[in-house]
Amino acid sequence: MTTNFIRAMLCCVAAAMGIATAALTDTGVYSPPNYNSFPPPAVGGSYADPVFGSTIKRISNAMGTTNAERAGNLTWITDEYSTMSPFNSDNSRILLVHQSYFGLYDGAGVYLRDLSLEIGAASEPRWSRKDNHTIYYVRGNQLKTYDVSSGATSVVHTFSEYSAISGKGESDISFDGDRFVFAGDGRYVFVYQISTDRKSPVFDTGGRGFDSLYITPGNNVTITWNQSGSVRYTGIEMYDGDMNFRRQLARAGGHMDVTRDTDGSEVLVWTNSNDPQPICNNGIVKIRLADGQQTCLVSFDWSLAVHVSAPDNKGFAYVETYAPGNPTPPSGWMPYTNELLQVKLDGSQVLRLTHYRSRPWNSYNWQPKVSTSRDGSRVVYNSNYDLQASAGYPAEYSDVYLMVLGTTTAPAPEPTPAPAPAPAPMPTVVRWEQDHPAVRSTGTWYPSTGASQSGGSTLQARDHGSQVQFTFTGTGIQWIGHRDPWSGVARVYLDGVLMATIDTYSAATQAQAVVYAASGLSNTAHSLTLVVTRRNKITALPSRSRSTYGEWVWVDAFDVTP
Repeated sequence: MTTNFIRAMLCCVAAAMGIATAALTDTGVYSPPNYNSFPPPAVGGSYADPVFGSTIKRISNAMGTTNAERAGNLTWITDEYSTMSPFNSDNSRILLVHQSYFGLYDGAGVYLRDLSLEIGAASEPRWSRKDNHTIYYVRGNQLKTYDVSSGATSVVHTFSEYSAISGKGESDISFDGDRFVFAGDGRYVFVYQISTDRKSPVFDTGGRGFDSLYITPGNNVTITWNQSGSVRYTGIEMYDGDMNFRRQLARAGGHMDVTRDTDGSEVLVWTNSNDPQPICNNGIVKIRLADGQQTCLVSFDWSLAVHVSAPDNKGFAYVETYAPGNPTPPSGWMPYTNELLQVKLDGSQVLRLTHYRSRPWNSYNWQPKVSTSRDGSRVVYNSNYDLQASAGYPAEYSDVYLMVLGTTTAPAPEPTPAPAPAPAPMPTVVRWEQDHPAVRSTGTWYPSTGASQSGGSTLQARDHGSQVQFTFTGTGIQWIGHRDPWSGVARVYLDGVLMATIDTYSAATQAQAVVYAASGLSNTAHSLTLVVTRRNKITALPSRSRSTYGEWVWVDAFDVTP
């Protein structure tokens, strides 16, 4: 195992925990193992990335989902695009594109139902930031709302002066949750404020072609023109909320997103691959909106293109790289090829999260289009896992995968030094939830949610051989699980040694039960592995009625003694 690989693994775990780490940028070439034969899990299943260790969960099954608009099943499911969040503000719901309409999923990625077919692929549905049940969308020249709880729709405003309005497909609702930027009839750009029902002065683009509109954290507006250059109406320009021109930000368009930097300033995170005079080659560049100052965060080989998705005020952006040339590792495999990355806005770290394993079988759906939640704790992306080649799937096929990570908090300005307080005592126990990246599962595990469970959720499995492995450093460990009349048997291995075979059956339900505990360990790295095992029903506890025999093994959390 290489030093770079170990450092990358530790970096990913630290980021998921929200732990500040030293600056780390690993530029090694890591090709994904079994690239042409690695199968995705079944919908609802998870696996640990074999190189970077992140937990990947499959949340859609296009080929097994009924097409609500026509006969048969769907061919592809994707997230809409990188720059608007498919998650509502508390991450309890996710929106995904079911070809020509939208499907609603819960926060764990379980499909719930379809939205009204009126909310089509061109409707640009955007979650409210103030109400986790409300979606805004456009319909012709109207801005409307849809309540995902009741199914009720209502008209917010009709822009009768236009035949149609659009956010040009990439803009999200404003950070304050009160504004949209729209183009009327593809030409007249304005900001609409919901609370006051006010439309800003209109900027007439004069028929000049433009690609995208964004509303920034400070309610400014960017327009990306189709033409590159250094004169007006080229590259990326910024306007204030009343559509007054302020400055050019970049000489060329490119995939991008807007957010706030660690100091609170508005920034644009942008790929400069089209810039005729770049500050770095094929780079991810941070542009400060106040003055257009550019900072290169990371550069890629010219064989790679990117998408960018930035959460709110978190000090980092998610970046995906994709290689249209479809290299087969190790041939043509460059640093960062076909990876999802977390790039810190101060340029100190590029955290490598996973290989997403999608191939260019079509022009667009194969691209992951990584998209983040507003708090930066989770992302979704698309992949086809080359199932067109291995399983004969249609060329346009794609499904969606979920990664849950910890937030990385942007550092606050340093306060005036004060006398150091006495050090806090070392906690006696630190709890790690079952969905932490340090907990890796193989086989078939099902998520379960409930108020009685640690952190509100748990995992359960009944298939013989399904495993969970937890890697930790400490002197003690407790497996927190669940016991009831339907619970099963698990073998427990500590550092690869079989320690116990435990029947988790209980006549009375016991939530957050200590199923196994070990103490007095050396204060070094250890691994605890739980393996679901079939019960021998002939030799099992004779006092129990055989009708109560169950097989479910629950993993709720792990308590570590530091």
